[in-house]
Amino acid sequence: RSAISFFSGSTCIMVAGTLYTYPDNFRAQKALVAAKYSGADVKVPADFVFGESNKTPEFTKKFPLGKVPAFEGSDGTLLTESNAIAYYVANEELRGGSDAAARAEVVQWMCWADSEILPASCTWTFPCMGIMQYNKVSTERAKEDVKAALGALNSHLLTRTFLVGERVSLADIAVACTMMNLFKLVLDPATRKPFVNVSRWFTTVVNQPNVKAVVGAVALCTKMAEFDAKKFAEFSGKGKKEAAPKKEKKVAEKKPEKKEEAPAEDDGLSMPVKKKDPLEIGRASCRERV
Repeated sequence: RSAISFFSGSTCIMVAGTLYTYPDNFRAQKALVAAKYSGADVKVPADFVFGESNKTPEFTKKFPLGKVPAFEGSDGTLLTESNAIAYYVANEELRGGSDAAARAEVVQWMCWADSEILPASCTWTFPCMGIMQYNKVSTERAKEDVKAALGALNSHLLTRTFLVGERVSLADIAVACTMMNLFKLVLDPATRKPFVNVSRWFTTVVNQPNVKAVVGAVALCTKMAEFDAKKFAEFSGKGKKEAAPKKEKKVAEKKPEKKEEAPAEDDGLSMPVKKKDPLEIGRASCRERV
């Protein structure tokens, strides 16, 4: 049930519901962290199996595309996009407060993470995780895109502790979660060196108690991960040894059945039986009478 409480002198709605997702989904983590800050009662079903649970008729009736994370509120609210879910379960402070400009900035950074960080991060890190084929040209381009984004973020954080305002907001949560795989897998010390402000900000955000309660302790990358062909083969199913084809049991050759001799008229080789001429039969009959 939704409950009404008071936060910073203003009335806010504490939502409750179920978040369908698989473990360590950085998209879902945005919503779970926001729920920690707001006190929203968001449960994650332990028996949810990605690829199975989200394909059932019951699930697709509510969420036709079968996408996760997906949120079902206790009041019947249905949401699928991770930013929308995080925004819904957050409190007013996380959304930017009463300042319309601050709220717009929060949304701006959430969108920025999806457009500037996410595509390049997936292209670079997914092959390292074994869930996508490595492509050198695409990966090199992704690295440059990530560095360009980090440069812009580094400049923004030169005189700021957080992205919007003086405290953690949904902007920080969304961007930090979207960059999680980068900092864990590929942003080694040498790569991070030009972006000290970003590293300081990221470390500050992921070590906030409410964030840490969801994502756990985050160890920064010490050595840049590379494409793992073995993991990819296992993930794609190509790593499994193909079962040797079953040997067919040797069936005893059946001796060709002896065909019954076809009637003479159907043989084609034998001379056809000459039918008696009716006139001849008549003549013979006459001779017998004579």
